[in-house]
Amino acid sequence: MAKREDTLSTHLLEEVITVLLCLVDDAYFNINPKGGIYASLKELSDSEVMTLTLFQQLRGVESKRSVLRDVARFFSHLFPSVVGLAPSSFHRRVRTCGVCWSP
Repeated sequence: MAKREDTLSTHLLEEVITVLLCLVDDAYFNINPKGGIYASLKELSDSEVMTLTLFQQLRGVESKRSVLRDVARFFSHLFPSVVGLAPSSFHRRVRTCGVCWSP
């Protein structure tokens, strides 16, 4: 059974991810208004990729595999396309979006 402290922290993380996604999505649209042209062809939008990368950096986790596993386990309702996504595909999208940071 989940402890109250764990449940509370999961809800807070969910709020942080939601706010981060909204901020990134708004900023990305302002910087690149035509960025969503091919969004229907992609599993994850560019804003979602940037949000997950920022979330990884904010948590201080170096492994993209670990972040994808945690997001698929705890936040799959926010990012349904992450479930079953290969880490190599996600890494390729991160490089394509131009949000690569070296830890």
